[in-house]
Amino acid sequence: MMSRLFLVLVLSLWLLGLSGCTLLPEQTPQRVFLLSPPEQEPAPAVVQDTVLRVETPEAAFPLTTSRILVLPTGKEISFYGGARWADRTPSLVAAYLVEALRQDGRVASVISDSSPARSQVSLVMHLGALQSEYVSEATGHPKAVVRMDVQLMEDASRNILANRRFQFHQPSESEDIEAVVDAMNQAMEALSQDVVDWVVGQLAPGE
Repeated sequence: MMSRLFLVLVLSLWLLGLSGCTLLPEQTPQRVFLLSPPEQEPAPAVVQDTVLRVETPEAAFPLTTSRILVLPTGKEISFYGGARWADRTPSLVAAYLVEALRQDGRVASVISDSSPARSQVSLVMHLGALQSEYVSEATGHPKAVVRMDVQLMEDASRNILANRRFQFHQPSESEDIEAVVDAMNQAMEALSQDVVDWVVGQLAPGE
């Protein structure tokens, strides 16, 4: 009996000694990245007195998370370790386009899909890519790829007024996550400007 109690006591003291340390490796702190707000000059005047609603894009996995996507090969899906976007990728893209349209200023009112306000037209999108891809063996550096299919829909009738696919590539200067995110920002800025010009052209074709 005494020997059993002694063993229990020794085991308890050993476990208490371990309580001050951990057997699990420490997790690397997550670095959180944003898509920088687009930098563009406002248009000289409003050309379309419309309330435009920007819907959050539909997307398939792996673009539904906040992780930063990389395709090391054409068929492999991976994510950058220790880094993520500040929000889910579709929400991040929607907020970016709302800001781009508002900065441009040619559409009178631009709202997000969380707004209770009524709109006349909606910008409906499907996000097909926001990722880095390795395609060049010469440099070994990835390129940022952004691809979106967009539709303008009349809210009252639910009719599709116009649709188009937009895609943009931007080489990254290195494999570092900072360079990759910078390339994604440049690709997103170029694509958003094309989307803004297209939306304005569809809403005010005579301008």
